[in-house]
Amino acid sequence: MSHGPGNVAQSEPKGAHKQHHPRVFALDLHEVDSEKFQDSRNAGFSWYVLLTTLLVSLSAVSVGWLMGVMNVSKPMICQLHPTGPGNAHTGEFPERILFSDSAWAIAIGILSVGGFLGALVSGTIADSIGRRNALVVNNGLYLAGAVLMGTATTAVHFTLGRFVAGIGCGIASGVVNTYIGEISPFKWRGFYGSFFQLSIVLGLFFGQLASMFITTGTHWRVIVALPGVFALLQVALLPLRVESPRYLLKAHHFNEARHALLTLRRGYDVAAEWRESLLSLGSPDHPAAAATPMSHASAGSTPAAAPPAAATAAAAASGVHMNSSTTMKAQAGGEEGVVSSFTVGGSAIPAEPKHIAGVWQTITGRTHNDLRHLVTCCVLLMSLQQLTGITSVLFGDGSVMLDIFDPYCPLSAPWASVAVCGASLPAVLLCLVFADRLGRRALLLCSLGGMAICCALISIGMFYGPDSMVMAAVFLCYFVFNMGLGTIPWLYISEAIPGYSVGATTVLCCTIYWALSVVNGLIVPLIEDHAPQWLFVVFGSFALLGFFAVVLLVPETADAVAADVAKKHHGSIHMVVGSRSRLSTNYAASMTRIRRSLIDIITRYP
Repeated sequence: MSHGPGNVAQSEPKGAHKQHHPRVFALDLHEVDSEKFQDSRNAGFSWYVLLTTLLVSLSAVSVGWLMGVMNVSKPMICQLHPTGPGNAHTGEFPERILFSDSAWAIAIGILSVGGFLGALVSGTIADSIGRRNALVVNNGLYLAGAVLMGTATTAVHFTLGRFVAGIGCGIASGVVNTYIGEISPFKWRGFYGSFFQLSIVLGLFFGQLASMFITTGTHWRVIVALPGVFALLQVALLPLRVESPRYLLKAHHFNEARHALLTLRRGYDVAAEWRESLLSLGSPDHPAAAATPMSHASAGSTPAAAPPAAATAAAAASGVHMNSSTTMKAQAGGEEGVVSSFTVGGSAIPAEPKHIAGVWQTITGRTHNDLRHLVTCCVLLMSLQQLTGITSVLFGDGSVMLDIFDPYCPLSAPWASVAVCGASLPAVLLCLVFADRLGRRALLLCSLGGMAICCALISIGMFYGPDSMVMAAVFLCYFVFNMGLGTIPWLYISEAIPGYSVGATTVLCCTIYWALSVVNGLIVPLIEDHAPQWLFVVFGSFALLGFFAVVLLVPETADAVAADVAKKHHGSIHMVVGSRSRLSTNYAASMTRIRRSLIDIITRYP
């Protein structure tokens, strides 16, 4: 049913007396009594959000695939001697490519160099053209890299393809997590946010598994080029998904932001979530920011049906008074609704968000909330992923795994890498299920503590034996890594940092992540060559330091919005357990979450 201006003017006052604040967004965009709908901040599971998350996470599958496929496919791709066997040509492409040992190491490490550069520009691209369009650019790089690697005839040609694809990996690490964090319902952020790491592990597992069955010919070219297929699939399906509402608010596309939020929260009243989105984007100076930038009149089923006069009258009826400069343009004509400002109770509210903070402003505390402590926590967690070293051991050039496994069984090292990835999948699923139940800190502490113990066992085993203890501890170490430290940092940024600094913080954290990956690729082989028994002593030390750093510095974000976290933990670096009572409170809250989760599991699955 379409509504003309007259119908809108009559329908608004009827519902206005039922509520103290305008609650204007719900499932239907006309004739809706919003009191019949639940607050979208309490939204439950959504198939639309899940399918969107799965689609976006294809980029993360490509990250894992590109990291893992080189680990076990060296014998089929790389030919170390120009006159050795396997130098035959099939058509225009050789069965193998001539590499020196150093050239092969560069081909592996160049992915991290590309990731570093991609992470540097990921925030600029995502904030300039949007999350979906940034993923299209990212997929273009994946496709170009896949073509270069799949058609490579020389080591330089192949390495260039790895570098281009690596830039795509860096962009994906920033954009995918931001997009998922911005579309996820409040109480399901941990569930959906865990899909990034789950997708990486799936890519690692299936990439290595597929490489294990390459035996002859040029089949390896199909394996290394498969991320291009993922890229084409994602580009084809992305137009069916909505853009991030928070990006649209940043870009001042209010009508599109409204439509996107309604689509993501179908069946819920999103007025409160809309207000929190405005607050997180830097408009918290006025408590009256609870108002929404468009009234029920402008949210009709026919967008063109609300001309400026009707929109102003309806806004006045609901308590929102637009300034005389306000214009509401017909969306049907292809134009955006533009609201410069509005007032509630005499207070002027800017409709557009404040200036989006850059990296330098964020790290120096020159933002609305001084975010230095929270940014430090985000950087710390992301750095610990690399400093604890387990990913470098498993998915580098494979020398460490060869030292641990190969002396006991031929070809055991490649299959051990595949088995470790497969065994870690349940760990990510556990994090996916319990991240919102137990909280971020509890999982991080279990993960870091478990990794410190495992690294100690590996070191003892490498010094004194038995070897079986080393093997078991390697499996367990990567398992507990994915249960917390491998997953939580990717979703922590969007939960701890307000929207006006999320882009800058993501760029900073992902850049440091890829930079440390490059450093690991240079240092780990040196330690392995000169003091292999001490390698896991170093990794375990970082895990232990990280454990105490999380205890003292990292705040819980599971039950809080970013604006509240920033307000509570603003300023320079400080301890979040500054007193015995505060420590007891956090401990009691964690125990309460664990107890409720156990009760829920027992009652649900008798």
